Amino acid sequence: MQYKGSNMKKVWILFGVLLSGLIFYKVFWASDNSTGSVAKRTSLDGGDSFFHTDSTVAKPVPNGDAGAPALGVLEGDYASKADSLVAFALQRYGVDYTYGGVTDEGFDCSGFITYVFNHFGIEVPHGSSLQAKVGESVPVQQAKKGDLVIFTGTEVKDRTPGHVGIVITNPPKAVQFVHSSSNGGVKVSELEGTLYQDRFLDIRRIIP
Repeated sequence: MQYKGSNMKKVWILFGVLLSGLIFYKVFWASDNSTGSVAKRTSLDGGDSFFHTDSTVAKPVPNGDAGAPALGVLEGDYASKADSLVAFALQRYGVDYTYGGVTDEGFDCSGFITYVFNHFGIEVPHGSSLQAKVGESVPVQQAKKGDLVIFTGTEVKDRTPGHVGIVITNPPKAVQFVHSSSNGGVKVSELEGTLYQDRFLDIRRIIP
């Protein structure tokens, strides 16, 4: 009987240890892991990011960089194709610039446009000069999410298309756009009051 009682005591001790471990897991590890999971979804560096593109981003620096877009809702929560397209484009924030690139491994400016629009079943040719001819031209004051913004190359005096981005704002907000730049890869920049304003050529509407 003494031997049986000793075993029962050990069983109760083991049960207590397991119960304590379970409580510790639920209170500390699980909650921290849950927070970490959210952080992963909203990280600008992890590739699983989702952004709210209707937020005002940082003031531009001289080269037009607007910094990282604000965090926000998931792509599935957006109401329109333009919103979904912009959200998908912003998920590529930070992807490296690669000359001729059209994949998540790296994009050039027009390759980024082709990749994003093709994802939504909208065929857009690869090449800034070709992309400058798709859709219809609209005044810059009417630029809205999903429009293409066409620029010259780095030589401002050469007024031929050389760079392209996707507008991520709606009027009356100042035009901001996401693009793949040789200086920083996929990023967000602003049009007004920057060098991009000098290089601006046209707004092209592809999505009705």
